[in-house]
Amino acid sequence: MHDNCQARSYRATLIPAGIELDEVEFQADQDLLPTIRIKSTSAESAAADAYRVSGRPVLRIERVEVAA
Repeated sequence: MHDNCQARSYRATLIPAGIELDEVEFQADQDLLPTIRIKSTSAESAAADAYRVSGRPVLRIERVEVAA
């Protein structure tokens, strides 16, 4: 049985200062934007933590699966 409060690993894609907003998605898809890893219990919490740690807006959160 899985515990819903278990921390999982997430990758947060950050929006750097000075970037043109119409380029954000393209650059993210090309892996050109900065990312950080966050351990959290949910994607929503990971996004909030990423913002708190980096001070930058978060474009997307992706759960990182750990190979078993």
